[in-house]
Amino acid sequence: MLNGVRVVLTAYTASFRVPSFVGHQLTLPVPPLSTIYGLLSAAAGRWVLPDEVAWLAFRCDYEGKATDLEAIYQFERADENAMPLPKPYPKTRDVMNREFLIMPRLTLYLPPEWEAHMRRPRYALLLGRTQDVAAVESMTPATLEPVETGEVSGVLLPLELVVQNNAAAWLQNLPVAMTEEPHRRLLGMRVFGVLDVKRRPVPLHAPDWLVRDTSDGTVVPCYRREWIRDVSQRTAG
Repeated sequence: MLNGVRVVLTAYTASFRVPSFVGHQLTLPVPPLSTIYGLLSAAAGRWVLPDEVAWLAFRCDYEGKATDLEAIYQFERADENAMPLPKPYPKTRDVMNREFLIMPRLTLYLPPEWEAHMRRPRYALLLGRTQDVAAVESMTPATLEPVETGEVSGVLLPLELVVQNNAAAWLQNLPVAMTEEPHRRLLGMRVFGVLDVKRRPVPLHAPDWLVRDTSDGTVVPCYRREWIRDVSQRTAG
């Protein structure tokens, strides 16, 4: 049994860029783990690494999707220590289609020590880009009980769970976490199955992974520190 806090974040828009697409920026319907650690870093006012979070779980809902035209200003630098400068004309500015979520709702389950940070975040909480500013709609105590089976949607699943359950999911290679700026380094890349909340829930049998919110019966996968550490070590090796 896990006792923690349930934090519901809402925004007008969210954009979790699909990394494999260039030119037309599609959005994921669920944020990658790296975005979750970014949210925790913004709340704490410092860079938060996965070893500092014993466990976490999340689910993302939204009302719809839309596409907008966005101007992209491109910068480059001669090496990692040089000052970034705008690319020479005509590559300085580009315009592309960008997909985004409308009225997203991210439910985060966190250990109790994160309540103070989320109640008074040091920096703005973003669901993607700087314009995707989120607000804490509610924060309540949560109890998560382990379950072996359940129906899930609006979540990320590690590839092994997708394969074991023959689950219908959109497979994407996504970042797990990153080191501190300015020279960010990946702490793990992993193939995940993305389950869109607008599609039919997927039944899963996943002992040691699934937890159920005892207040409303929501079932989500729980990402524990040990699994994140193992992914990071494999990437470093």
